[in-house]
Amino acid sequence: MLRETHHFTNEADWLAARTRFVTSTEAAALFGAGSFVQTPYQLYQYKSGAVQPPEFTENERVKWGLRLEAAIAHGIAEDLGLTVEPMKAFMTMPEFGLAASFDFLVTGIVENHDDNEARRMFREYGKGVLEIKNIDALQFKRAWFDDGDALEAPLQYEFQVQTQMEVADLGWSILAPLVGGNTPRPLIRVRDRDAGEAIRTKAAELWQRIAAGAAPAPDFTKDGDIIAKVYRDNDGSSVDLSHDARLAELCRAYKAAAADEKAAKEKNHAAKAESLTIVKHAKSAAADGFKISAGTNKESFRCYWRDESERISISLSKVAGAQIEATVPAFRNVRISEAA
Repeated sequence: MLRETHHFTNEADWLAARTRFVTSTEAAALFGAGSFVQTPYQLYQYKSGAVQPPEFTENERVKWGLRLEAAIAHGIAEDLGLTVEPMKAFMTMPEFGLAASFDFLVTGIVENHDDNEARRMFREYGKGVLEIKNIDALQFKRAWFDDGDALEAPLQYEFQVQTQMEVADLGWSILAPLVGGNTPRPLIRVRDRDAGEAIRTKAAELWQRIAAGAAPAPDFTKDGDIIAKVYRDNDGSSVDLSHDARLAELCRAYKAAAADEKAAKEKNHAAKAESLTIVKHAKSAAADGFKISAGTNKESFRCYWRDESERISISLSKVAGAQIEATVPAFRNVRISEAA
């Protein structure tokens, strides 16, 4: 199987190349298990060009993640007695339309260091992938499974490292989260060749679908926003679909769900209101199996600057820059959560 290696000198070329491949960070979507791009339907719409994917923006979190990446990699390597180097290649398998980017490559082991699983992996398989994840403690608690004995990564990351190993033709990897800025939790992953074959097959099938113009079936629980973009524009027509039993069934389900949502919201507000009559002026309270936080958010003044922009309605007009000010009155911020 042909594998190609590319080196880009600027981000624009790298981003352009990614549109022509299913990348390691998108591979989970082939199986409906993605976190960013979630489903085959979403991936199809993005890769076919029917819907423009969200633009990559470097926020503070991304910026600091990149700044700290090398320090985390070398720190984990030092802990494990390994040598590593940056692996900034963009590698592809053109036959399958599959590609991967990387963080670091494990290149060797340090002498006179306590033995561990990572060093044994290097002796057995040779070089391996080191994938860095800089994760805050709350995100780790929400997305990773940790029972104290076993640690499991989100499927998004499991598919990512398996795709990296498949594309780079390497036998093992370290998925290395640094949690809360000071707790490394490295995971060893061995290449699963059955998983690699499944990823290659799914990627090739996606590109075949794109060539044939045959989108995968959408997952209506996840693909609503993308479907709305696909069918954004109307053609001005009016159609009689009174014979379509499924459409009538969906309309009834929609109205019933809206009524249930309204009733649930009213029930929620009523429970909160009655709770306040019991808690009265206490800032917090303990109930049987629950904790109640009922602090008072004091009146606050908020001010921000809205940049000059263009607003599109029937016509295009200039919207002048303006300072937006608002006073938010004091209110009780009641939150009820299950006791730990």
